[in-house]
Amino acid sequence: MKGLIIASSVILGIIIGLIPNLIKEKPFWWKYLIGVLFILNLVLILSPVLVSDHSYANYIAKTEIEEPITLELKDYTINSARDTLIISTINYPIINNSNYDVTTKELIEVKFNKQNKHFSIIGTKDYSIIPISYPLILELKERIKIMVLHVPTAWISVLAYLLSMIYSVMYLRKRDYKYDIYAHSAAGVGVMFTILATVTGMIWAKFNWGAYWNWDPRQTSIFMLLIIYFAYFGLRSAIENSETRARLSSVYLIIAFTTVPFFVFILPRISSGLHPGAAGEGTAGPVLGGGAEMLNHNLLITFGYSLFCFTLLFFWILNLKIRTELLNKKW
Repeated sequence: MKGLIIASSVILGIIIGLIPNLIKEKPFWWKYLIGVLFILNLVLILSPVLVSDHSYANYIAKTEIEEPITLELKDYTINSARDTLIISTINYPIINNSNYDVTTKELIEVKFNKQNKHFSIIGTKDYSIIPISYPLILELKERIKIMVLHVPTAWISVLAYLLSMIYSVMYLRKRDYKYDIYAHSAAGVGVMFTILATVTGMIWAKFNWGAYWNWDPRQTSIFMLLIIYFAYFGLRSAIENSETRARLSSVYLIIAFTTVPFFVFILPRISSGLHPGAAGEGTAGPVLGGGAEMLNHNLLITFGYSLFCFTLLFFWILNLKIRTELLNKKW
């Protein structure tokens, strides 16, 4: 299910992104669609509340973690004194000492009392603009939402570098300068998304690991990718002859892309590190891992939708970049 949603999001984004093609101006309906989809994407990323799964609530109680969590009210009964709730899937009573009116609410905030072995209601709330929730992970809390922004930017970088390699091969085969422009433009947009992925990752690292930069294998590998592709632009600027520049640039991009799978998918998983999916964790991470892990159904749908939106954004930016290069005839 996870692989199907992720793959279909990318494929659908590529198909729509190529309409009508890379060198013609996108129609008005296409641009309008991008704007509407991205506004909805931001709402989906920011607005849903974090709700603890009932089995996770049992884990919190069992390990005596006294942290406030939000629970969904379902399959519950209230005793005659109206001060205790019993939820069938939670193994501990929920005490309502403050007499909150829970009958009109969808969610309650509770905190476990390890001395008396029960949950206490400390507040009530409703769903936000969108009536869905994301899974509560105590170690991450609201920081889990950045995954829906950070990961798509990293994946789009891979897509951009892949296209730059494909267009480089096409240039070497056909010697048509438009393919050199396509490859150069795709590499430039790829670097932009790589920088965006690095910045969002650094923000996440600051609040989760205590520092913006920790030389984690994932951070190191993306830094190496930036150096490799920065060197590509240095190579282009150092060669005056357009034919030689296009030929050497194409060869460089083909070789550069061979490092992308290693730095993005292999190195971070064979090395020990802080990033999810590192060696020793026994999992490929929340996105590539086989289990549900922190990607529950709602977060998975949002992730797939965000991946779709960022794919469309990539092709729009690439289209603008290619058209600008063609107009300026920078080859």
